[in-house]
Order: sequence, then C-alpha cells, then structure tokens
Amino acid sequence: MRRKVLQLLVIGCLVALAGCSGALSGGDGAQTLDDVTYPAGVSDNGTNLTALAAAHEERLQNQSFTLQVSSTVNASQMNQSVELDAAVGADREQVRVNGSAMGQDVSMYVTEQKRYTRLSAGGDAKYRVTERTPDSMQIVPGSYTGRSYLDRFAGSGNFTPSGVRVVDGTTLLVLRADGSNATQSQQVNVTDYNATMLVDEQGVVHSVSVDVSATRRGQEVRTRFSMNVSDVGETTVAEPTWLDEARNSSDA
Repeated sequence: MRRKVLQLLVIGCLVALAGCSGALSGGDGAQTLDDVTYPAGVSDNGTNLTALAAAHEERLQNQSFTLQVSSTVNASQMNQSVELDAAVGADREQVRVNGSAMGQDVSMYVTEQKRYTRLSAGGDAKYRVTERTPDSMQIVPGSYTGRSYLDRFAGSGNFTPSGVRVVDGTTLLVLRADGSNATQSQQVNVTDYNATMLVDEQGVVHSVSVDVSATRRGQEVRTRFSMNVSDVGETTVAEPTWLDEARNSSDA
C-alpha cells in the first residue's frame, strides 16, 4: 500500500497548491495540544488516515461546502498541473465544478437529473448534456468530499500532532509528516517528503499540503499537492452563466 501511494503521488501527477500555508496564517497560537480533543484516527503516535478520512466524509454528509484541489508535477522532461474548484450542495443534488489541466478548461454543472459540461481550449467552447449517473462525477470522485484524495496518503508518511491553530474561530489541529516511514521501491527513490494537515476536532480535514521530491530512472521529479475544504454549511451552488448556452447548443 505504501509503495502504491508513493507511486501515485510521484508518478500519477497528483500534486499541489500553497493553500495550506494561507490557512495557517491568522492563527492565534494560544491553545496547545492539551486543550483539544483528537478526532478519529489521530493519536500522539501517528494517524490512521483511513479512519480520519472516514470521519471527514461522515461529518460533511448533509453539509454544503467548497472543495479546492491543486496539483503540480515538475520534472526535467515534463511539467503538469491540475486545478479543481467545486461547490457542493448539502443534498448533493447540485454540484458545480471548474477545473483546468493541460491547457484545457473544464466546467461542469450537475443537477438531480442532468450533467452539463463545458470544454474550452484556445477560445473555443464545446458543450455536452447527459443524464446524471453514478459514474458521471468522476472528476470529483466518491462522495465529493475529497476522501479519495485523502486515501491516497495512507502509509506514505507518519502524520503526528504538532500544534494548534485557531482560524476564523475554528480550532484546528496541525498534523505534520516528514515521510520517515515512507517505503522506497526500485522504481522510485524518495529524497524529500513533507506534508501538513489542518483538521478540526470533529474530523473535517480543512487543508492538506504535500511536497515530495524523488528520483525515478535517474530523473528528478517534484510533486506538490494541496486540498482545501471551506465554507462548510455556507456554500451556495449557483447556476453557471453558460448554462443556457449549453442547453441550446447543437453539440448538446
């Protein structure tokens, strides 16, 4: 499992934003670890990320929220980046996603029955309208909470509590990992690994930031990943401005 996760991180192009550093700013630092209750899966000795991811998903059920994911891979032979911004309704009947990858912008709006997609590259836009199915939202996998991204980190680093921050009135536990238990493989040699999570006492992971440097077949690769969850219970899923155009498009 550890080997698989590291390969997904380094080879699979899931990487990162600097959103976590922004979330850390503004904390008053007055509270200590003795003042907080650890969420499911978290202990002084480390974190069971499977249990934490399950708690994260459960706490976000029947809640609206905004999910942001950003990833970057830099290597001598390639540079790739992915951006994702999703507004998720409490009942999951409405979801709006904006994303970009490899020079193409993808926007998606999902209702209870339909999925509207807008693809844009080089100034040209194309639309698709399809029935909503269980497989129609793979751009934001699973329950839309980002759990699938959290699951990818299982075993790749030993996350331990290192402090407390209070951001916008919410007490957040700081979990850090340095990859001390990261498993090497013949394909990938991890040379540097640093990760930070901000988690509230109920188990909601508000932000994740991972920075991995590795060599693969003699090639240096740096992978950075970030996920942020915000506006829990306060997110509104508005119709996109292009919705009528999608409905009327001959491509639809």
